[in-house]
Amino acid sequence: MNQQHIADLSAELIMKYYENDYMPFLEAMDDDALWYGPAEGQFLKGRETMIKAWNAEEHSLSFTLGNMEVAHISANPSFCNVMLSYPVTTHYPDNHDITLFQRLQMTWCERTIELDNGEKEKSPRILVCHISNPHSKHADDTIYPNKFHEIINNSQTHHINGKRIHFHGIDRSDYFFLSDTIIRIEAAHGGRHSVIHTTDGTTAEVIATISALEKKYGHLFLRCHQSFLINPEYIQNIRRFKLTLYDGTELPIPEKKYTAFRDKALKRY
Repeated sequence: MNQQHIADLSAELIMKYYENDYMPFLEAMDDDALWYGPAEGQFLKGRETMIKAWNAEEHSLSFTLGNMEVAHISANPSFCNVMLSYPVTTHYPDNHDITLFQRLQMTWCERTIELDNGEKEKSPRILVCHISNPHSKHADDTIYPNKFHEIINNSQTHHINGKRIHFHGIDRSDYFFLSDTIIRIEAAHGGRHSVIHTTDGTTAEVIATISALEKKYGHLFLRCHQSFLINPEYIQNIRRFKLTLYDGTELPIPEKKYTAFRDKALKRY
């Protein structure tokens, strides 16, 4: 079982889930899978039980998923543990929003399944899905937190958009950052790696050079210096040979590239 594939698949399933496309997530469950939900007392056993529970739910909630960090580990070729952490905002019909930071663990195993044509193949299945930071449960809530705002208040709301970018971290974590949350990217370790700085204060060192990121995401970021890419949305001001970002960071602009950079930045507005 390819661990990196399982980590990427876990992230993909959760992204779809928060777009209210939950069937791929449920179909990946093992027949005897265990699900521990984010609220106290939310425990389900078996894929068919989960599918029936989700299909019975009626809600008009929508969700915004923030930046996601994914780490995986395995001591056996047939098993893989994946930990995902991310902020998620629940949007209620009354325009009330609640944001929580969730930590979710998936334990995957390799199963031999029989296809419709009678042939057998090995396929990854989720044995356990555990959301590790439970909150109090309202009596009317089964799966989705329809009454959640009656219990939790004063949470920070995330309003984020942009293209989701996948980075490989030097610590073997995977990061799925929304481009609008990235303030700047700087070169590290002699230019072999890069450090991502985001609006929530997260920093992540990733296996990618500034030049490679500029080539791939030049439509999203501008290179003000050989060691820096910046998100033009966060430029506070540009003056001769330097710029200031909204987080207070000052970055140099080479004299020979100043005019060309300034013109590119102005075209983004």
